[in-house]
Parts: sequence; C-alpha cells; structure tokens
Amino acid sequence: MDDIDAGCRIASRIFGLKYIAPYKYVDLDDLESFIRSNVSILLDGAKSFAVRVRRTGIHSFTSRDIESRIGGIVKASSNLKVNLDNPDRTIHIEIHDDECYVYTERIDAPGGLPLGTSSRIVSLVSGGIDSPVATWLMMKRGCPATILFAYFPLGGDESDLRRFLAVVRILRDWHIGEEMKIYSYRHDYALKEIRRIADSYTCVLCRRMMYRVACRVAEMEGAKAIVTGENLAQVASQTLDNLYAIDEASTLPVLRPLIGLEKEDSMRIARMIGTYEASITPVSSGCRPIKGCWAKPGKPTTKAVLDRVRELESMIDVERLVDEALSSLKDISSLL
Repeated sequence: MDDIDAGCRIASRIFGLKYIAPYKYVDLDDLESFIRSNVSILLDGAKSFAVRVRRTGIHSFTSRDIESRIGGIVKASSNLKVNLDNPDRTIHIEIHDDECYVYTERIDAPGGLPLGTSSRIVSLVSGGIDSPVATWLMMKRGCPATILFAYFPLGGDESDLRRFLAVVRILRDWHIGEEMKIYSYRHDYALKEIRRIADSYTCVLCRRMMYRVACRVAEMEGAKAIVTGENLAQVASQTLDNLYAIDEASTLPVLRPLIGLEKEDSMRIARMIGTYEASITPVSSGCRPIKGCWAKPGKPTTKAVLDRVRELESMIDVERLVDEALSSLKDISSLL
C-alpha cells in the first residue's frame, strides 16, 4: 500500500489528468464473484451505495444491465440501501472488452494540458504569493518553466533567497517529466542606478530591466514568452498605463495569468498547490523584518508616460546594466 499511496501522490500532480483511481483488475467472467467476495471491503463503513459502469467494446449487455446485476449482488450481500443521488460509496466499474477495473476512490488531479505540450516559458518568480501561482497556471497549460529570480540581497541575510528556494521546491514537485532550470541574477546593481535617477518611476524602470534580462534568458533557453504574477491595479506598478510602459521593454509576449483575479483567488490557488505557507514567510534586512521592496518610492507613479520612461533610461547605460546582470547569472538548480 505504501507504494500505491506514493504513486497516487505523484500521479495527482501530473498535468493533463483529471483524476486518478487505484483499481483492482478483474476478468469479466470473474466480475460477479469478485464483487460478491469483496463487498465488505468495497463498502467498508458505508450506509448506502451506487454502482456506475462505463464500457468500451462489443458486448451482449448494456452498462445499465451491469449496474443492475452488480447492484443486486451488493444489496443481497450487504443489505445496504441503494442511493443513486448521494451515496456514501460508489462502486465504479470500467469494462474494456473482457477486462474490468473496479475502484471506489477518485483522487483529484490538476487537469489542464500535459506538461511539455506547449512551449517553454521564463517565469519571473519572487517567492511571494502571486508569481508562483502564475507559474503553476502556465504549467497547467502545458508550458515547461524556467525560473528566474531577481536577487537583491537584504543586508546579507538571504532570507528572501531561502523563501524563493522553498517556494520553487514545491513548484518543482508539480513539474513532472520536464526539466526545470532555476536561475538567479544580481538585480541590485541596476536597481541602485535606477533609484538614483527615476524617483516615482523607479518601479516601472525596475520591471523593464527585469523583462530585458528575462528575454535574454529566454533566448538562451528557447522560451517563447515570459510570465509574471502581475495583477491589474493590485499595486502601484501594475496599473494599465504602467504595464503598457513596462511591456515596451520586452521582445517577447508577456503572459499574466492573474491579470483579472482577486488577491483572494491567488491565495486560494497558492494554498491548493502548497506554496502559500512558504510564500508568506517573513524576509528581513539584516535582523529587521521588512514588508515590500526597499527601493519603492514614497509616491510611485500610476500613470507612466512612455516618453518620460525613455528620457529617464537615457540617463543610464541600459545595455551595460543588462550585461552586468547577465554576467551575474547563476544556475542555482542544484540548491533545491
């Protein structure tokens, strides 16, 4: 049973599957005797039951015929009530030609598309709640993920890096059958220069720099899009005007699976996939807990003007900063 339980836990995280069902294989000729001998096991603790049959192949009977016959056997052997609307236990029987698969348990799986059926993405993951959820949703649509972490150390504490790694370990457990590479780069060099000249536009220029680095990593990885956890108007940098100005820096499509969700929706999905507790782990600057980004201006712009963005970027050497970021790029997959 330990092997079956372990297999079910893994299979329940495979994209493309709606559910999994641990079954008992029975030859069609032995189906009735098997049910008769195992009623107490199949209905352990139940007070009512139903039988559901699905068939493929050519048979002299219908699915309803089998449901009626097996239901009669179960009722005679157990004296339990039949409840077709809300049974305590359902005996499922799938018949394929002369082979039968009998089960009473269905374990939910994520559904979606099998991982690898869509092109690779580069996902900007911070370790907070939203970006891991956005990555998982794109994985559910069949996209293998390369993870990119923009690292700006907070007083040498590395709690933000540890939180990021904890979150990505959980994401990797869902990334079955495809390689997940994890990269980090030093974003603080560029952010210090941006903060010096950008003032209220700091968040916009910061995101544009992240997108440029992500596009270069995507080129290395053969990825076709970058993914972020941005959500329309959730924070100051994510207004439609700002997203328009930020997108101009990207040479690839920018996918935002959370764009129209409420924060509560993201939190619900994070709890479901297992990243929530890791994502809310406090990070600190040295010994002082912090909330949010240390570079965020007091009054960030919510209506960025593209001409002003370009003017500000002309005051810094953008290409040099991108090259410096890429020179610090590290594959940290081995840290998981």
